[in-house]
Amino acid sequence: MTTGTGTNWKNVNNWHWISKDCLPWSKEYFTQALTGAEATKDGVTVSVEEVKDVTGDVDINQRKGKIITIFDVVIDLAWKGEGYGTTASGKIHIPEYMHDTELKDIVFDISVDSPNADREKIKDIVRLELTKVLRERMAPFAKALVDAHLKDVYIAPEAMQGHPVLKSYAPKPPAPATTSSTTAAESAGKSGVTTIKQTIEFSASPRDIFETLVDKQRVQGWTRGKAEVGREVGSKFCLFDGNITGEVVEVVENKKLVQKWRLKSWPAGHFSTVEFEFSEKAGTTLKVTQSDVPIAEKDSTEKNWQTYYWNSIRATFGYVAAESIQF
Repeated sequence: MTTGTGTNWKNVNNWHWISKDCLPWSKEYFTQALTGAEATKDGVTVSVEEVKDVTGDVDINQRKGKIITIFDVVIDLAWKGEGYGTTASGKIHIPEYMHDTELKDIVFDISVDSPNADREKIKDIVRLELTKVLRERMAPFAKALVDAHLKDVYIAPEAMQGHPVLKSYAPKPPAPATTSSTTAAESAGKSGVTTIKQTIEFSASPRDIFETLVDKQRVQGWTRGKAEVGREVGSKFCLFDGNITGEVVEVVENKKLVQKWRLKSWPAGHFSTVEFEFSEKAGTTLKVTQSDVPIAEKDSTEKNWQTYYWNSIRATFGYVAAESIQF
């Protein structure tokens, strides 16, 4: 429903998660930005002749006034060059350009047609010089994405004047235990631990769910606050103002994630082990097994998973198809 001024009443105060697919726009952007990119060295000139294809995912999202860009694209280019008394042509394949990719880490796979000694030299100029130009031209993409599509997912405060505004809600982080509960946790940590198991069904791919747990921008979306996370073994993570901390100990991308995990209120130095297993079944079935949980903390920990992880992810992304099941 809209008003006369065009404000979307269903999203007053930018309350709801809004996502826009920007891949078609991105194809046009990279075609314009990269076609004709040129470099010259030692009398050799090389350039991008054509952007052959751009595939992948490009989304701009807004939730509670926070703008999140998520993209992962594959780009294929055709290049041409002239020098050493001959001409050359070939392909440039960029296998991955993501929202968290550093420009220096972009990989360029370069091939040359009908290779010979001189054409290989021209290809070297592509590798050494033309890729520098491509990085420069790719650098503004994230900002351009926001500039081009912000108005489609975000209502400016001035546009809300005269309309009812909802007070922003963010769930309180898991609170540190009181002295008595801390004492109980310490006692439980010494006398016994238990295991929590949950199964959650998601209406999304295993890759989407995996990224929702390890990608910083996505995690900050559903925790509604600053978060430190990582996807590499040894990466530390810190959520909910330091109430949840730990370390990644095993990763099988889109299939398995194992973490050392603890609540701030637990006995000093005590970590549980959390294993996430992702399987694809008309969406994703996520099995979560958390071992070495202090017995006195079992019930509250189960509730915290439901409240601060699964319910929040459901509210933010709409991924959860069913309630979690403890067994």
